[in-house]
Amino acid sequence: MDDLQATLRQQPNRRVLGVFPFYLWAWNVPDPDKFDERNLERGKKLEKLNAKRADKEKPPKKFKPAGTWWRETVGEPPVIYDSAAAKVSVQQIELYLLKHGWFDAEASFEMFPIKKRQGKVVYTISAKEPYTIRSLILNIPDEALTIYTEKSRSDRNTLQAGDQFNIEKLDAERELLNQYFRNRGYYDFNKELLYFNVDSSLSAHQVDLTLGIVPRKVPYPGDPDSLVTVPYKRYTIENITIIDKPYERNKPIFNSDTLIIENYRLIDQNQLLVKPKILAQNILFKPGEYYEIANITRTYRRLSTLPIVGATSIQFFPLTEEEDNTYLRSVISITPTSKQAIAFEANGTNRGGFLGISGSANYRNKNAFGSAELFAFNISGGVEAQQLLTQSESNNPGVAGIRNNTYFNTLEFGPEISLTFPTFLLPVKAERFAKSADPKTTIRANLSYQLRPDYERTRSFGAITYLWSESDRKKWQVSPLEVSLIKIFRSPEFDAQLIEIGDPFLINSFQDHFIVDARVVYTYNTQPTGPAKKNLYFYSASIETAGNALRGLYSLSNAQKNDQGSYEVSGIAFAQYIKTQHDFRYYRNHNEKMETAYRLIGGVGVPLANLNVLPFEKSFFGGGANDIRAWQARTLGPGSYRDPQRNFDKIGDILLEANVEYRFALIDVVEAAFFLDAGNIWTINSDPARPGADFEFDRFVSEIAFGTGTGVRLNFDFFIIRLDLGLQIKDPSLDRGERWLFQSKEAYNDYIDNLNADRPSDSQLNYYRWRWNLNLGIGYPF
Repeated sequence: MDDLQATLRQQPNRRVLGVFPFYLWAWNVPDPDKFDERNLERGKKLEKLNAKRADKEKPPKKFKPAGTWWRETVGEPPVIYDSAAAKVSVQQIELYLLKHGWFDAEASFEMFPIKKRQGKVVYTISAKEPYTIRSLILNIPDEALTIYTEKSRSDRNTLQAGDQFNIEKLDAERELLNQYFRNRGYYDFNKELLYFNVDSSLSAHQVDLTLGIVPRKVPYPGDPDSLVTVPYKRYTIENITIIDKPYERNKPIFNSDTLIIENYRLIDQNQLLVKPKILAQNILFKPGEYYEIANITRTYRRLSTLPIVGATSIQFFPLTEEEDNTYLRSVISITPTSKQAIAFEANGTNRGGFLGISGSANYRNKNAFGSAELFAFNISGGVEAQQLLTQSESNNPGVAGIRNNTYFNTLEFGPEISLTFPTFLLPVKAERFAKSADPKTTIRANLSYQLRPDYERTRSFGAITYLWSESDRKKWQVSPLEVSLIKIFRSPEFDAQLIEIGDPFLINSFQDHFIVDARVVYTYNTQPTGPAKKNLYFYSASIETAGNALRGLYSLSNAQKNDQGSYEVSGIAFAQYIKTQHDFRYYRNHNEKMETAYRLIGGVGVPLANLNVLPFEKSFFGGGANDIRAWQARTLGPGSYRDPQRNFDKIGDILLEANVEYRFALIDVVEAAFFLDAGNIWTINSDPARPGADFEFDRFVSEIAFGTGTGVRLNFDFFIIRLDLGLQIKDPSLDRGERWLFQSKEAYNDYIDNLNADRPSDSQLNYYRWRWNLNLGIGYPF
């Protein structure tokens, strides 16, 4: 239906969410009469200004009428009914139906007034039985291409007898066969050499198809005026030359060496300064092989992923001009980019009215050891105002400072270093994988330090990760070893409050722990290979486990346990758990300016014996700029648990979330969106200190939180700045019957009255009011 709608010569004015004609409204907002008066005055002033500029021999300034920018850039003029365009639309509809098998279809139109100066055009289609394919025969004079055509068609189930006739499917078949031939050595073949003949003279609404290939004809030897049919040539790559070129034009070249490595000829002009083995490793075709367009495309992508490479050109030339030549030579030109880069970034944060500032510095070396290794060093830090978890005589001034948003009581600081190799390091041998797998190894380490009045937290982290591609759409990431050491120093007041609460979950979450885990991530993504398609998909699945091998070894060695029944490494308990998460996304592109994005994400982490809780870093949380945006980060859930007095980070073992976002362009780089988010987190085990936090099948649906809102985005292509305003429309922490925004909140307000009875006058809690949350983010939320 969308394709048929697209054939109409006159489309109605675009509507946001299919309801509001925003762009037409933008066109009508300016008053042309008022702007005519203003433009007359501005025109007179501009004449005087240009006269003065002429005296100074300066070029005149152009007149820019007021109001036209908004109308022409944002607005869309009203679509005026045109009967001639409607008649052309009828012809286009009939042509579309003809191409899709309805040879006898007829269309007509009629105009109906619906309002003053408004109407609708109704197109009526009379489509009889569509034509189907009775048979398909081949008319290919080239025996080898006949065999390849039969082989190609036997591997798929497209364009078969019984299918409805469809010109688009015929064209797709031509494209598939063309690619098939060009992947088997037919370098100079093209789609225009393939054709279909259609015989529709049959009865019973059927057609016979003939698939043919234009014969290749060459002059007859000894008689140039005569032509003879010969087979199409299948080309072999004879030699490959790699040349590194200056990334700056006219840059002098001091040295030039010629090397032979893995049958590739390298003209080294000392520009790229990358070991020849790395270049050979990323070129997916070699001498002696038949020409294959897929490998050429993959080579482009592989070379472009090397951080030191700025641009790549791959050209093929016939080895000789002789008619019977079937050999090609290839020239690969590689232009380097700048080896080193430094970037600085500064940000402001606003978390529920508490302000903060942060910044980072990043250094990148794109060819660290001469093998296109990417070395990155990043250091970041910031200060922020946060609500205190405890109150005491020593920190009351901080509370006052936070209320005035002038006192930054939280410090975060952390350096990170990483090194990415364009190959597998031991113990994995790159030779076990095809070149097309694009293997990489990343070694990463960082230190994260956080200082708050309530506690001081340090996290040391190190990991090795292997990455490779199963195909253009399927990616794998395996981290056989990730090590984290978390040290927490709690203030006496915070310790006292944890003891008062008596929640083992919270106590274990704020203790020192050690994590040794392994993780596997699989990603399927159609976006890089199909950006122009209407339907795009993304799926990511991960599974990780920690502590099982360690606990097994300690158990076998009869090691001593601590008071909590946990084994320790150097006096620190290690985490033991298994966790999995799944993220599915679907993108529907309505047109070049409108898109709807859907996401469904879920995960579960099962804490095991050695720590009994999922580590804070591995737990799920709800709320935030990329989550359920009506809640601040880590403030939703778990389940229906409610505690307005304390501001502990809220985490859980189970995550369920769904999101829908409608995105549309406004002007230039400005986009807007409407969104609906739903979900929550839960714990696996019940917790007396947090009633309602655990997952139960008979009530989890009623504990799904809902938030909605709107956002504005600045899309600069290379990055997106996003501002989203969310409103809580269902809060599962409220009593049943009060969770939806429109329901009475009497029970909640009574609950607040009871809490306020024991609180000092300067720290009274507020009654329920509409809860808004403003998020600042980078990039789309999903």
